[in-house]
Amino acid sequence: MKSRSQAWCVRLAGLWLVLASHPTILHAQTFEQSVVAARKADAQFAVQQAAVLGRRAQANQAGTVFWPYAGVTYNQADLSVGGKTTSILSLTQPLLSYDRYLLLQQSETLMAQADAEERQATNDMVLRVFSVMVEVIKNREAIRANDIQINGLQEQLNRAVRMRSLGQGTVTEVSDFEVQVAVAQANRLNQQNALQTAERNFNLLTGLHADVVAMTVEPAQARQEIRSFEELMAYVRDNAPSVKIARIGLEQAQIASKRTKAQYVPQVSAQVARTQYAGLPSANVSSVAITLSATIGAAQYYDDQKASTEVLRAQENLRYSQETTVSEATRLFVAVRSFNDEIIARQRALDAARQAVTANVKSYQGGVKTNIDVLASYKNLADAEVALVNSRLLQIEAELRLNLLLDRSSAYSVLSDVSTTFNKSVS
Repeated sequence: MKSRSQAWCVRLAGLWLVLASHPTILHAQTFEQSVVAARKADAQFAVQQAAVLGRRAQANQAGTVFWPYAGVTYNQADLSVGGKTTSILSLTQPLLSYDRYLLLQQSETLMAQADAEERQATNDMVLRVFSVMVEVIKNREAIRANDIQINGLQEQLNRAVRMRSLGQGTVTEVSDFEVQVAVAQANRLNQQNALQTAERNFNLLTGLHADVVAMTVEPAQARQEIRSFEELMAYVRDNAPSVKIARIGLEQAQIASKRTKAQYVPQVSAQVARTQYAGLPSANVSSVAITLSATIGAAQYYDDQKASTEVLRAQENLRYSQETTVSEATRLFVAVRSFNDEIIARQRALDAARQAVTANVKSYQGGVKTNIDVLASYKNLADAEVALVNSRLLQIEAELRLNLLLDRSSAYSVLSDVSTTFNKSVS
């Protein structure tokens, strides 16, 4: 008994080693798991993250403008004509500089831009994960609904064949059912191909194999209620990621415009230098210098005009971003609430379609209805099931997009009267 327990322990340890060494065979079942996996596996997100790191490095570099810096100069003249070798080692500390002050301000906007771009990249990645998971779920549910239709039609086909063999049926009835079964089976093959494509896309995006049966896109949300539609619109207008990026762009354009004029403001710096001439003792020099280096001409005039134009462009871009974001938030807000009513109506339609199938089959067997009625009722049932699934998915997508516009740390529902629960099969 003890040896068996040890053998099972060895097997379990071997299984864990396989799972640890082959993470791609792990299955993702929830939306949150897939998003976490995509952070590491999605190539597009990795490229965007690299750009964010570059932006942060640029911001850190701009933040060092008032740091002291060292300089080394070495000059070796032609010794054949009596030239001498000179070396200068200097340390300079900027003290007063309007241009450097503006560059220091720019470092803050660059860091804020990096944060906003990272948030935007994350939102884009989340939506890509959602889209590929929705494709898996749509095809899964379409196959499930189609299988119900195939099973029902096959049952009626078998009955029609039996009745025909007993001399109570017609060839037409058998042929009609055979055609519809064949069409449904062909549709199932197309749906299976689409499902396999969706699974491959999911694997490329997340590095995980999709658990098709258990997959769900229901996000784990901490629900929070917004008091009014106007409050939600005001919040989105100021805090949506695209609005933040546009506002940061305006701040950068304004700083760039000021820097075109800052070149005409004198700068003050302190310097300590050690100079060594060949054949002479070294000399140490310390000084505080006021410098002004500016070029006045047509190029500088047009640079100033260009900077002013960029400010106007950034202002209009911010206004456009705010208007389009509010418009999108309004559309999503209305959509989430209307989908709630639509789902209720589609659930009633599905219940009616199920009753119609039962009634038409019994009426057909009793000679009251024709096989055409049975075929139509099965098709209506499949269509009703697929339509309900699609409506639920569209509702979840609308709420997810609205949550992302809010740019909060976690996705949560903003409408207390809307349920985003998605069941993997239609109840």
